Amino acid sequence: MDIMNDFSAAEFDRLDDLLAFVSIYDDDNRTQAYFNLLDKNVKNIRDKVCVEAGCGFGILAEHLAQLGAKKVYAVEANQHLYDIAAHRLSSYRNVELVCADIRDFSPREPVHLLVHEFFGQLLLDEDIYVLDQLTFVPKVILPNQARLNISVLPASEFVDACVTQIVLEKLKGALVAGLFDANNVQPEQLILTWQPGLKTYQTIVDIHDSPGDVLCFGLEIYHDDSFVCRAGECDNWSLVWTPRAGDQFLLKFTPANRGTFVQFRWLK
Repeated sequence: MDIMNDFSAAEFDRLDDLLAFVSIYDDDNRTQAYFNLLDKNVKNIRDKVCVEAGCGFGILAEHLAQLGAKKVYAVEANQHLYDIAAHRLSSYRNVELVCADIRDFSPREPVHLLVHEFFGQLLLDEDIYVLDQLTFVPKVILPNQARLNISVLPASEFVDACVTQIVLEKLKGALVAGLFDANNVQPEQLILTWQPGLKTYQTIVDIHDSPGDVLCFGLEIYHDDSFVCRAGECDNWSLVWTPRAGDQFLLKFTPANRGTFVQFRWLK
Protein backbone atom coordinates (compact mmCIF):
# COMPACT_ATOMS: atom_id res chain seq x y z
CA MET A 1 0.00 0.00 0.00
CA ASP A 2 1.47 3.32 -1.13
CA ILE A 3 0.32 6.88 -0.47
CA MET A 4 0.02 8.51 -3.87
CA ASN A 5 -0.54 12.21 -3.12
CA ASP A 6 1.39 14.98 -1.40
CA PHE A 7 1.50 15.56 2.38
CA SER A 8 3.84 17.26 4.80
CA ALA A 9 6.68 14.99 5.90
CA ALA A 10 5.18 14.58 9.38
CA GLU A 11 1.71 13.71 8.12
CA PHE A 12 3.12 11.36 5.49
CA ASP A 13 4.98 9.51 8.26
CA ARG A 14 1.82 9.26 10.37
CA LEU A 15 -0.21 7.87 7.47
CA ASP A 16 2.61 5.55 6.44
CA ASP A 17 2.74 4.12 9.99
CA LEU A 18 -1.03 3.65 9.94
CA LEU A 19 -0.81 1.62 6.72
CA ALA A 20 2.08 -0.36 8.19
CA PHE A 21 -0.21 -1.45 11.03
CA VAL A 22 -2.90 -2.41 8.51
CA SER A 23 -0.32 -4.78 7.00
CA ILE A 24 0.70 -6.05 10.44
CA TYR A 25 -2.84 -6.88 11.48
CA ASP A 26 -3.56 -8.41 8.09
CA ASP A 27 -1.11 -11.14 9.15
CA ASP A 28 -3.45 -13.45 11.07
CA ASN A 29 -0.60 -15.85 11.92
CA ARG A 30 1.35 -13.05 13.56
CA THR A 31 -1.66 -11.86 15.57
CA GLN A 32 -2.49 -15.38 16.73
CA ALA A 33 1.16 -16.04 17.62
CA TYR A 34 1.13 -12.99 19.89
CA PHE A 35 -2.23 -13.97 21.41
CA ASN A 36 -0.78 -17.42 22.15
CA LEU A 37 2.28 -15.80 23.71
CA LEU A 38 0.12 -13.65 25.98
CA ASP A 39 -2.09 -16.60 26.91
CA LYS A 40 0.96 -18.66 27.92
CA ASN A 41 2.15 -15.80 30.14
CA VAL A 42 -1.16 -15.02 31.82
CA LYS A 43 0.49 -15.37 35.26
CA ASN A 44 2.57 -12.30 34.37
CA ILE A 45 -0.55 -10.42 33.23
CA ARG A 46 -3.44 -11.13 35.58
CA ASP A 47 -3.63 -8.51 38.36
CA LYS A 48 -0.40 -6.92 37.07
CA VAL A 49 0.46 -3.52 35.58
CA CYS A 50 1.22 -4.01 31.89
CA VAL A 51 2.35 -1.81 29.00
CA GLU A 52 1.96 -2.26 25.27
CA ALA A 53 4.72 -0.24 23.60
CA GLY A 54 3.57 1.14 20.25
CA CYS A 55 0.04 -0.19 20.61
CA GLY A 56 -1.14 0.58 17.07
CA PHE A 57 -4.81 -0.35 16.85
CA GLY A 58 -4.77 -1.57 20.48
CA ILE A 59 -5.37 -5.24 19.68
CA LEU A 60 -2.76 -6.60 22.10
CA ALA A 61 -3.66 -4.06 24.77
CA GLU A 62 -7.25 -5.29 24.50
CA HIS A 63 -6.10 -8.89 24.93
CA LEU A 64 -4.07 -7.91 28.01
CA ALA A 65 -7.19 -6.30 29.47
CA GLN A 66 -9.28 -9.38 28.71
CA LEU A 67 -6.69 -11.60 30.43
CA GLY A 68 -7.27 -9.70 33.66
CA ALA A 69 -4.46 -7.15 33.84
CA LYS A 70 -4.84 -4.79 36.78
CA LYS A 71 -3.86 -1.88 34.55
CA VAL A 72 -2.84 -1.66 30.90
CA TYR A 73 -1.01 1.37 29.56
CA ALA A 74 -1.48 1.39 25.78
CA VAL A 75 1.25 3.75 24.57
CA GLU A 76 1.14 5.09 21.01
CA ALA A 77 2.88 8.16 19.55
CA ASN A 78 0.99 8.34 16.25
CA GLN A 79 -2.17 10.45 16.65
CA HIS A 80 -4.08 8.54 13.96
CA LEU A 81 -3.29 5.19 15.55
CA TYR A 82 -4.05 6.63 19.00
CA ASP A 83 -7.52 7.64 17.80
CA ILE A 84 -8.19 4.18 16.36
CA ALA A 85 -7.00 2.49 19.55
CA ALA A 86 -9.14 4.85 21.64
CA HIS A 87 -12.22 3.68 19.76
CA ARG A 88 -11.35 0.02 20.40
CA LEU A 89 -10.34 0.41 24.05
CA SER A 90 -12.85 2.96 25.35
CA SER A 91 -14.99 0.38 27.17
CA TYR A 92 -12.10 -1.11 29.20
CA ARG A 93 -11.80 0.48 32.62
CA ASN A 94 -8.43 -1.17 33.20
CA VAL A 95 -6.86 0.42 30.09
CA GLU A 96 -5.26 3.88 29.95
CA LEU A 97 -4.33 5.07 26.46
CA VAL A 98 -1.28 7.34 26.34
CA CYS A 99 -0.29 9.41 23.30
CA ALA A 100 3.50 9.45 23.63
CA ASP A 101 6.72 7.95 22.40
CA ILE A 102 7.44 4.95 24.62
CA ARG A 103 10.83 6.50 25.42
CA ASP A 104 9.07 9.50 27.00
CA PHE A 105 6.46 7.53 28.93
CA SER A 106 6.82 7.49 32.72
CA PRO A 107 4.24 5.23 34.41
CA ARG A 108 2.85 6.19 37.81
CA GLU A 109 3.58 2.77 39.29
CA PRO A 110 6.03 -0.10 38.74
CA VAL A 111 5.43 -2.02 35.51
CA HIS A 112 5.46 -5.80 35.66
CA LEU A 113 5.16 -6.64 31.95
CA LEU A 114 5.87 -4.85 28.68
CA VAL A 115 4.77 -6.34 25.35
CA HIS A 116 6.23 -5.05 22.10
CA GLU A 117 6.72 -5.81 18.43
CA PHE A 118 9.64 -3.66 17.34
CA PHE A 119 11.35 -6.31 15.20
CA GLY A 120 12.22 -5.64 11.57
CA GLN A 121 12.79 -8.06 8.72
CA LEU A 122 16.48 -8.08 9.68
CA LEU A 123 15.80 -8.17 13.44
CA LEU A 124 17.42 -4.82 14.30
CA ASP A 125 16.36 -2.73 11.29
CA GLU A 126 13.29 -1.06 12.82
CA ASP A 127 12.82 0.16 16.42
CA ILE A 128 13.99 -2.56 18.80
CA TYR A 129 16.70 -0.22 20.12
CA VAL A 130 14.09 1.95 21.89
CA LEU A 131 13.77 -0.76 24.55
CA ASP A 132 17.23 0.31 25.75
CA GLN A 133 15.92 3.88 26.28
CA LEU A 134 12.91 3.39 28.55
CA THR A 135 12.35 5.56 31.63
CA PHE A 136 11.16 2.49 33.57
CA VAL A 137 12.32 -1.10 34.02
CA PRO A 138 9.64 -3.77 33.46
CA LYS A 139 10.18 -7.08 35.23
CA VAL A 140 9.16 -8.99 32.09
CA ILE A 141 9.64 -7.99 28.44
CA LEU A 142 7.55 -10.05 26.07
CA PRO A 143 9.00 -11.43 23.82
CA ASN A 144 12.56 -11.34 25.12
CA GLN A 145 14.63 -13.08 22.43
CA ALA A 146 15.07 -12.96 18.69
CA ARG A 147 17.52 -14.36 16.17
CA LEU A 148 18.60 -13.61 12.64
CA ASN A 149 19.66 -16.64 10.61
CA ILE A 150 20.98 -17.04 7.08
CA SER A 151 21.27 -19.79 4.52
CA VAL A 152 23.44 -19.77 1.40
CA LEU A 153 21.45 -21.39 -1.37
CA PRO A 154 21.68 -22.16 -5.11
CA ALA A 155 19.99 -19.37 -7.04
CA SER A 156 18.91 -21.90 -9.66
CA GLU A 157 16.23 -23.12 -7.22
CA PHE A 158 14.56 -19.70 -7.10
CA VAL A 159 15.15 -17.71 -10.30
CA ASP A 160 12.22 -17.61 -12.69
CA ALA A 161 11.03 -15.80 -15.80
CA CYS A 162 10.85 -12.50 -13.91
CA VAL A 163 13.70 -12.58 -11.38
CA THR A 164 16.33 -14.01 -13.68
CA GLN A 165 20.03 -14.58 -13.09
CA ILE A 166 20.72 -11.29 -14.88
CA VAL A 167 18.34 -9.46 -12.53
CA LEU A 168 20.13 -11.03 -9.58
CA GLU A 169 23.46 -9.81 -10.93
CA LYS A 170 22.15 -6.24 -10.91
CA LEU A 171 21.00 -6.61 -7.29
CA LYS A 172 24.44 -7.44 -5.88
CA GLY A 173 24.93 -5.48 -2.67
CA ALA A 174 21.18 -4.96 -2.16
CA LEU A 175 19.14 -6.64 0.58
CA VAL A 176 15.67 -7.26 -0.88
CA ALA A 177 12.72 -8.34 1.28
CA GLY A 178 10.38 -10.83 -0.38
CA LEU A 179 12.38 -11.12 -3.59
CA PHE A 180 11.42 -14.79 -3.94
CA ASP A 181 8.19 -16.47 -2.88
CA ALA A 182 9.87 -19.23 -0.90
CA ASN A 183 8.27 -19.32 2.53
CA ASN A 184 9.21 -22.99 2.91
CA VAL A 185 12.85 -21.90 3.28
CA GLN A 186 14.10 -21.76 6.89
CA PRO A 187 17.55 -20.15 7.22
CA GLU A 188 19.63 -22.11 9.73
CA GLN A 189 22.98 -20.36 10.38
CA LEU A 190 22.69 -18.02 13.38
CA ILE A 191 24.40 -14.67 12.75
CA LEU A 192 22.80 -12.23 15.19
CA THR A 193 20.80 -12.38 18.42
CA TRP A 194 18.83 -9.88 20.49
CA GLN A 195 17.71 -9.81 24.08
CA PRO A 196 16.97 -6.85 26.36
CA GLY A 197 20.13 -5.01 27.31
CA LEU A 198 22.30 -6.76 24.71
CA LYS A 199 23.41 -3.90 22.50
CA THR A 200 24.92 -5.72 19.53
CA TYR A 201 24.34 -3.66 16.41
CA GLN A 202 26.72 -5.24 13.93
CA THR A 203 28.11 -8.57 12.85
CA ILE A 204 30.75 -9.82 10.41
CA VAL A 205 29.80 -13.14 8.81
CA ASP A 206 32.13 -15.55 7.01
CA ILE A 207 30.49 -17.93 4.53
CA HIS A 208 33.55 -19.22 2.66
CA ASP A 209 32.66 -22.83 3.56
CA SER A 210 29.08 -22.47 2.33
CA PRO A 211 28.27 -23.35 -1.30
CA GLY A 212 25.58 -21.38 -3.05
CA ASP A 213 25.16 -18.04 -4.81
CA VAL A 214 22.23 -16.36 -3.06
CA LEU A 215 21.82 -15.49 0.64
CA CYS A 216 18.53 -15.74 2.48
CA PHE A 217 18.03 -14.00 5.86
CA GLY A 218 15.22 -14.98 8.21
CA LEU A 219 13.99 -13.56 11.53
CA GLU A 220 12.91 -15.87 14.37
CA ILE A 221 11.19 -14.63 17.55
CA TYR A 222 11.27 -16.44 20.91
CA HIS A 223 10.36 -15.92 24.54
CA ASP A 224 12.51 -17.78 27.08
CA ASP A 225 13.59 -20.09 24.23
CA SER A 226 9.94 -20.86 23.41
CA PHE A 227 9.25 -20.28 19.72
CA VAL A 228 6.81 -17.48 18.85
CA CYS A 229 7.01 -16.85 15.11
CA ARG A 230 9.39 -16.69 12.14
CA ALA A 231 9.65 -14.86 8.82
CA GLY A 232 7.57 -16.48 6.13
CA GLU A 233 5.25 -18.30 8.54
CA CYS A 234 4.18 -14.89 9.84
CA ASP A 235 4.18 -12.90 6.61
CA ASN A 236 4.45 -9.57 8.40
CA TRP A 237 8.15 -10.48 8.27
CA SER A 238 9.49 -11.47 4.86
CA LEU A 239 12.60 -13.45 4.09
CA VAL A 240 15.36 -11.13 2.85
CA TRP A 241 17.57 -12.02 -0.11
CA THR A 242 20.79 -10.86 -1.72
CA PRO A 243 23.06 -12.31 -4.43
CA ARG A 244 26.39 -13.58 -3.18
CA ALA A 245 29.32 -11.32 -4.04
CA GLY A 246 32.04 -12.64 -1.76
CA ASP A 247 32.89 -14.82 1.24
CA GLN A 248 32.55 -12.33 4.10
CA PHE A 249 30.16 -9.47 4.77
CA LEU A 250 29.40 -6.77 7.31
CA LEU A 251 25.85 -6.13 8.54
CA LYS A 252 25.54 -3.01 10.71
CA PHE A 253 22.56 -1.15 12.19
CA THR A 254 22.61 2.49 13.29
CA PRO A 255 19.55 3.83 15.19
CA ALA A 256 18.07 6.96 13.63
CA ASN A 257 15.30 9.39 14.55
CA ARG A 258 12.90 7.22 12.57
CA GLY A 259 13.77 3.57 12.25
CA THR A 260 17.29 2.32 11.66
CA PHE A 261 19.93 2.74 8.96
CA VAL A 262 21.15 -0.59 7.61
CA GLN A 263 24.67 -0.96 6.25
CA PHE A 264 25.51 -4.09 4.26
CA ARG A 265 28.91 -4.49 2.63
CA TRP A 266 30.92 -7.35 1.21
CA LEU A 267 34.39 -7.37 2.79
CA LYS A 268 36.06 -10.08 0.73
